[in-house]
Amino acid sequence: MARSSNILTDLDVVHKRVADVATPTISIVLPTYNRGPVIRQTLESVLALDEEVFELIVIDDGSTDQTSAVLESIRDPRLFVVRLPENSGANVARNIGISQARAPYVAFLDSDDIYLPGRLREPLAILRKHPSVGIVLSAFTTEKRTKQTHFRMPRRLYEGAELARLAARYVLEPTTSGLTFRKEALTQVGGFDPALRWMEDRDLVMRVARHSKGATIATPLWHKRWQADGISSDRTTYFPALLTFIARHPIYGSEELRFRDYLIARHMVALAKAMNFRQIQLDYDLALRELTPPPPPLSRLIPKYLSGRRERFRLRRRLLSGKAHSDFGVAESAPICR
Repeated sequence: MARSSNILTDLDVVHKRVADVATPTISIVLPTYNRGPVIRQTLESVLALDEEVFELIVIDDGSTDQTSAVLESIRDPRLFVVRLPENSGANVARNIGISQARAPYVAFLDSDDIYLPGRLREPLAILRKHPSVGIVLSAFTTEKRTKQTHFRMPRRLYEGAELARLAARYVLEPTTSGLTFRKEALTQVGGFDPALRWMEDRDLVMRVARHSKGATIATPLWHKRWQADGISSDRTTYFPALLTFIARHPIYGSEELRFRDYLIARHMVALAKAMNFRQIQLDYDLALRELTPPPPPLSRLIPKYLSGRRERFRLRRRLLSGKAHSDFGVAESAPICR
């Protein structure tokens, strides 16, 4: 169901600096909150790109550190800055950015990530060539502590139903900084859901996929940097958010019920590894109250972790090998031809 009220048009702002770009081809939306030490490098990774006419919309979500001063020090005509009087959350900030975007295409960037060359050019080439495609995801690299990982994706087109189910099964990783949309696809579904602090990117992709086709790009086009105080590092809020996300999508109560139970079991296994056995029971009881149908008994739920994990990796190998996905009962989508 579309939630058009998510995208705000009347702004209560402390400061607004509009980009001096007559007709941008693409708008990049970047929410930030207290990222003074890293925000300059993030911005410079975008401003160094020389591939499309763009505007970079930064929503300073009530920062109290030096973030605002860093933004003021960068005098680039492509930079569009909105400063909010108080912290409203990343999804509210993103939706404000969408409402201010003047281009027909919108990309996103988190304030601790970095764009790589081709990040604008390659998704736009696909969107221009394939009018029925409303969303493009790109491969990326990550760095956590000393470990670097390349999260691979195929170069491929998808029917909306297939894209939604691959996202629902966590076979594809629709992380915010790798997402590029037609703006009309975003406004049709109401943008990001402000009630979700986790999985908001996956939620958005699954909602957009109900109305349009999608594509993935094999080339890593951005780099994810992990911050100790990032939302993704706060495990205390994860499970309630997971239940909220599951409740948003009827697919988890029907076609993907088995995988829903895998997601719950995966969380329980993580708690068991941390020796947090009391929290296992508390979270299981919460799932019993929140979910319809309820999850199976714990004795039957935990084994679903191993079977679900095997299925997820099997599907991912098939996806990367270029084989058809008859598992989903939808028409095969063709790889993207250059």
